[in-house]
Amino acid sequence: MHLKSILQTLFLTLAFIAALCGGCGISVAADSGRAAAQPFGSETESGYYYTVQKGDTLWDLSRRFSGTPWVWPELWEENNATIANPHLIYPGQQIRLMRLMGGRPASASASSSEQPVAGIHFYYSLRDQYGFIRKVPVTAEGIIFKSQDSNKNMLSEGDIIYARPEGDAALNKGQLMTVYRTFSPLIDQKTKELIGTQHLLCGVLEIVQREPQYAMARVVESYRPIEIGDKLMPYQQRSPRIAIQNSQPGIDGRLIMAEEHLSMFAEFHVAFVNQGNLHGIRPGQIYSIYQRDEHNFGSVTSPQTITIPVDYGELLVLHVEDETSTVLITGSKKEFYEGTRVRTPLAMR
Repeated sequence: MHLKSILQTLFLTLAFIAALCGGCGISVAADSGRAAAQPFGSETESGYYYTVQKGDTLWDLSRRFSGTPWVWPELWEENNATIANPHLIYPGQQIRLMRLMGGRPASASASSSEQPVAGIHFYYSLRDQYGFIRKVPVTAEGIIFKSQDSNKNMLSEGDIIYARPEGDAALNKGQLMTVYRTFSPLIDQKTKELIGTQHLLCGVLEIVQREPQYAMARVVESYRPIEIGDKLMPYQQRSPRIAIQNSQPGIDGRLIMAEEHLSMFAEFHVAFVNQGNLHGIRPGQIYSIYQRDEHNFGSVTSPQTITIPVDYGELLVLHVEDETSTVLITGSKKEFYEGTRVRTPLAMR
């Protein structure tokens, strides 16, 4: 048996014995001074995180978020870079959860879709890179018409560009601007109604010089190649922490498309959903991706078809507009396509 497995088994046995004696064997230090001296966990990659509260234990957190206390060694293993001793965790520490299945932890209240769930948040390191679909497009404050290097058509960090102001846009020296690109308006093929215009965020630039008819700027960050003709809007910093909230009951929508226009997509891809703020969708909500399986229990002459919804993926809402949402696929058992169904997760109690 490997040493790691032996240690995990030993800790598991100690925890079980302690639980029989009225404790769990893995405790949170209540002394705030001691807690401040300990190395706190910090988000290092995208995923679900929980902020430790007074009285929490790995044993209880494992039961709460995984459905059983017996997998606490795996929870510790996920966080052993910042939790040296599994017997001691401290209020304020950020613990990375292995998976948040089913859309909400077992202890979450479903009384309000507006309330954060149990101190959980999703840390998304690419917070400034996802775009959105909006029915009325953003009014551009500038358009890139030239690069300093005339041989480059696709620009990246460090390149100098020239932008033409639109309307009465200031484009003041030192101002940060988001570079974005729009596409042809999206039309629902069934209803023939306008869905909106996709805004693809490409990077950030800083205005370094302002002249009466143009502005010179330096690309400070590029998420995607920046092109002549791309548009500018004021940069707005986003928080990487997205508080998890209870899902809106009764949601039954569909995936419009993948942000990068992929024909099929899966886990860690960004996509868009055809429901938004007006439907009760909020950032931090989790929804199930499902398919409808049909079963015929009748005969050829007397068919009796039963349709069963089967979940095979999950998504997290990153951003909402009135009638659309930007989402991150956080779990998938197979690939998704445009039109794939999305619904409120089943409440597992």
